[in-house]
Amino acid sequence: MTKAMILLLLPFVVLAAPACGTNSTGSGGKGGSGGGGSTGNSCSGNNLVASEANDYKFTSTLTFPPVKVAPKSDLSFDWSAVSKDFLGHSLDTKKDLNTILVLMWKLTLDDLQIKLNADALKQKDLVTLPLQYTTDGSATSAKMLAFTNSGAPDSATILSFLDPVQYPPASYTYTLMAATGNVLGEGTKMIQSFQVDPNSTNTKVALTTDSTKLTYTADLQSLKPTGVAAGQSALTLEYGNLSKNALGNEWVASNITKVLVGHYTQTPAELEAKFLDLELIATKLYRGEITSGTKAILSNLKTDGGEAFSGIDDTGTWVVALQCGGCRNPAPWYLSILKTCTP
Repeated sequence: MTKAMILLLLPFVVLAAPACGTNSTGSGGKGGSGGGGSTGNSCSGNNLVASEANDYKFTSTLTFPPVKVAPKSDLSFDWSAVSKDFLGHSLDTKKDLNTILVLMWKLTLDDLQIKLNADALKQKDLVTLPLQYTTDGSATSAKMLAFTNSGAPDSATILSFLDPVQYPPASYTYTLMAATGNVLGEGTKMIQSFQVDPNSTNTKVALTTDSTKLTYTADLQSLKPTGVAAGQSALTLEYGNLSKNALGNEWVASNITKVLVGHYTQTPAELEAKFLDLELIATKLYRGEITSGTKAILSNLKTDGGEAFSGIDDTGTWVVALQCGGCRNPAPWYLSILKTCTP
């Protein structure tokens, strides 16, 4: 089984240490519009060094209540009712949901949710390769026997995965997942769990906008802002010395593949309440790829329109973020607020 086969999950699902901001209140009042509640912000020069003191904190909890299905049945999967992803973002069911996956886990539902929230799923947790169905832009439903994987299982093999004798329902859980694009491990939009019940006659599993429940907290106010001179584009960010990421997990510098700098009219407290929309609400968003090393060169960043990063000013809120592109959770591993200062 390839690594890509298991990296299927999942935007914003890691359970980290308790944070202070919330998705409903924004937990204002700790640092005002400047963030961090610190004064006398000192300049860091052109060579910035990532520090846990400068990092935000993030935690999330994901749940997906199951439906019961009949054993060894050619189940019908329907995703026509998905008009939003579990982050609350609107989508076009036919255009945006391109890959539908069925995964069988050697885990109870509780254990699956715990492992997802701890970002601790392993290849060994899967019974078999995910079953996949690629839509042509018109389909919004399909039968289970229309799904396949690189092992090309026959119908009897596929139906055997729903055998409650071979796979006791108390120990195995299934998930139906819809994703944008056709790259396994990217673009998951919605998840519905299901479990085999010997007493059930139900043969339909439907994805809806309510299939997955997400709660989260983001704390952008307790961090110490990173001071930089205004209008300075020749900035680098060294991140090889961290031990923990913002999610509370081990820092693996080689996993960082993306960097971005964003400008917002909102205060840090307001951004906490809109954290899942950070890449949608920025007035300017500069992005770049990192292919090697442990240093991000911010002058290489560009907007989608090709505008190069030219430094920050003292308006609004500026953030710099480092992302793990191959991880199940695309919440930034590191995010700090940039503030202008006098060298």
